[in-house]
This record gives sequence, structure tokens and C-alpha cells, in this order.
Amino acid sequence: MLNSLYLILEKPAQHKYGKYINKYIFILIVISIISFFLSTVKEYSYYSDIFNTIENIVMVIFSFELLLRFISIGQDPRYEGLEGRLKYIKEPFVIIDILVLLPYYLTIAGIDLIFLRILRVFRIMKILRYEQYNSFDITLWHILKENKDKFMVVIQLSSILMLVSAPIMYYLENSVQPEIFSSIPSALWWSVITFTTVGYGDMYPITTLGKIVASFLSVLGIAFYAIPGAIFTSALLEKLKQREGK
Repeated sequence: MLNSLYLILEKPAQHKYGKYINKYIFILIVISIISFFLSTVKEYSYYSDIFNTIENIVMVIFSFELLLRFISIGQDPRYEGLEGRLKYIKEPFVIIDILVLLPYYLTIAGIDLIFLRILRVFRIMKILRYEQYNSFDITLWHILKENKDKFMVVIQLSSILMLVSAPIMYYLENSVQPEIFSSIPSALWWSVITFTTVGYGDMYPITTLGKIVASFLSVLGIAFYAIPGAIFTSALLEKLKQREGK
């Protein structure tokens, strides 16, 4: 009984009813997300009772699902006993489940953490629990782990460039745009959105030197975005080749 429950909830691809339960949970998640989004639209405030009813039903089902997972997870040797279950609670997706349910029960107690309800969007990722997705997740994790030093170097250099360019831009633009480049922290905002090639247009240099610095930073931003992408793509292709060669 517990083993079947474990397979349905944790390894749905290995049980004949697993994929159907997964689809049911997926539909509930989608309904919950749509209901949550629509409940913030003023024109639909008339349907607030319906939204609240959907919320109550879905949260009770999610709570029951999490309880069943906690009960059946002992079938996995890694999570046997009380110590194993405590270890299971620390898993990222279990933490998300708890954070999804937490605002619902705290609201009943008069504590408003409604902003955490948006975390239910991440529950969609839990539906992708078939073996092919799990193995792909493991591959991605190995890539990040094996190349973390390279990624950290890129992050550190990017941070240094943004921190250096902010005071430079402040001193170049503050005298002609005192309200826009009012401080180094405000210039740092410009540096971040420029380096990330977003460029909202709310802040931009008008001096010649300022434009030169901005152009230089924009080009570097494109280059630094390409580096981690190249590292990741190369490592991913290598991993896929290794899997095909087995």
C-alpha cells in the first residue's frame, strides 16, 4: 500500500495510475494559479466567493497530498525513519510545497502572507517528475556544480565592472543631470540595467564621455552574457554525448 502510494506520488512513471494523478494535480495547480490571478482583477471582485471556494478546496487537497508524501516517503531508503523524513522536508520542492500552504493557514490565523501564494507557480515544475526529466535535471545540476568556478569568475568580474562604472557615470553626469544621476546608488541602478542590456530608458547619459562609457559597458555586457552561455552549452553537449555513448 505505502509502496504504491510512494510510486504514484514520487515516481509516477513507474505506476499505472501515477500519470493520471499527476495530470489531476497539474490541473488543480493551473486552476489555482488562474483563480489567484483573476482574484486580483477589480472587475471580477463579484466572483470573490467562487475564488475563495476554489482556494479552500485546492489548499485542502494540496495539504492532503503533502501529508501522503510525508507518510509514504519512508519507502525510499534515503528517507527512512524520523531522521530521513526531516531530511525530506529540506528538499527544495517540499519547501516550496510548505511555503505554498503556509500563507493559506496563516491567513486563517489572521497573518497575511498572501504574496507567497505566487510560489504555487513553481509547483508546475513538480509535475515534470518522469525519469527523463529527472535525469535532465541531474545533468543540469552537474553542469552547474562542475563549472561553478567559471560562473563565479564571470559573476565577480561583472559585479566589479558595474561597481566601477557607477561612480564614473555619477561624476560624469551628475553636474548636467543632478535629478537623474543624483547619487552613486542611483548610478548603480543605471549600471545594472545597462550591463544587462535591458536599458529601460529611465536613465541615460547625455555627455560625450558618459555616452562613451555607456557604449563600452553595453558591449561588455553582451560579451559577458555570451561567456556563461557558451560554457553552459559546451558542457551540456558534452554531457549529452557521454550519455549517448553509454
